[in-house]
Amino acid sequence: MPSNYTRSFAYDGPLMQSSYKTRLRKPVELLLVPMIDIFTVLVTFLLMTAVFSRITILQLDLPSENATSAGAPPAFRLEVIVRHEGFELTNGTQLIATIPKVDGEYDFKALTGMAVTLKREYPDAKDASVLLVRDVKYDYLIQSMDAIRSAEVTQPADTATPGAPAGAATKMELFTSIAVGEAP
Repeated sequence: MPSNYTRSFAYDGPLMQSSYKTRLRKPVELLLVPMIDIFTVLVTFLLMTAVFSRITILQLDLPSENATSAGAPPAFRLEVIVRHEGFELTNGTQLIATIPKVDGEYDFKALTGMAVTLKREYPDAKDASVLLVRDVKYDYLIQSMDAIRSAEVTQPADTATPGAPAGAATKMELFTSIAVGEAP
């Protein structure tokens, strides 16, 4: 009797084989609806949290080592040197003005005001260089370029254009052809 008893547990009959074969032959179902739901929620979330920034392209004249001069140098070329102490404005040979920092920050309004004054003295000048000391942040270079490129200027009553109200702010182009470089 013990031999029959042990034999009943070790039985590998057709019941075990058939259930194993049916499991292997059963087709696999791929549920696409939950995946589509997840992707819909994911795309919606990403679109709602995305930060859309406006990218503008600025044309710069970068000097090269083997550049040849294409023509006569301009009559006036503004050079803005961004130093740790503030701005230095030169014409390439002599110092025009120095604008120190105010409360530890660069004075971009004074830089724009000086650029407006120089543009009124030299109305045909378009060329400028912004030279940066090596340790100064790149953001100050960009803000300096923006400060000398254009400005909002209010026109006095005697020089206002006909039809425009006196004291209206107009955008004035200053030095639009800007080259960048490292300060001496």
